[in-house]
Amino acid sequence: MPPERVPRPGNERGRATRVRILEAGDRCFETHGLDMTLEQVAEVAGVTRMTVHRHTGGREQMVTQVVLRASARLAAQIDATLSRPGDPVQRLGEGLIDTVEIIRATPSLARLFTGGDVAGPWADLDPDQRVVGAVHDFFRPHVTALAEDGRLRADLTTDEAVAWLLAQALLVLVVPSLAATHSDLTRFFHTLAVPAVTSPLREGGPREPNRVERS
Repeated sequence: MPPERVPRPGNERGRATRVRILEAGDRCFETHGLDMTLEQVAEVAGVTRMTVHRHTGGREQMVTQVVLRASARLAAQIDATLSRPGDPVQRLGEGLIDTVEIIRATPSLARLFTGGDVAGPWADLDPDQRVVGAVHDFFRPHVTALAEDGRLRADLTTDEAVAWLLAQALLVLVVPSLAATHSDLTRFFHTLAVPAVTSPLREGGPREPNRVERS
């Protein structure tokens, strides 16, 4: 039996420092949003600016990592809704409603999605669209399952449907008057947005599967 590998103390310290920096980044993002700086993160983490830069890269990389972490926490909250029993089309609508309401209730995320020019600062910070890709990847399996059950419109791919649904979520975030209350959101997603890409369940069970775009 090979000897157990003992982690090097330096590696453990480095990982602990990185975790502390990212947690400080989370707090700075909650306070300052996309305007957060490495200096602010360094002060909260109790390290130097150079240490923050060494562990996370420049400000753009730091912001992207923090937003990805915030997106992961958002996904964990929504996953409970999307995974519960019941009609998957209904669950999808509820998941989109949860997405909008959680973002609206989280100032840092709200500023990220409603900060004015949606093609502006964030596109510069995340040119590879890692955050947008992560959100798409979260919803894609649920829409893929609808397609495999024949519940997605036959003339749409899963990626087209996901892009449409997330565009509707962004729309009501940027223009909240379109669906200001929970009942407004319920009507918007269950009556307008989700039915635009799905098919009703036929009597006798699911329809034949329609095309599913594999990534």
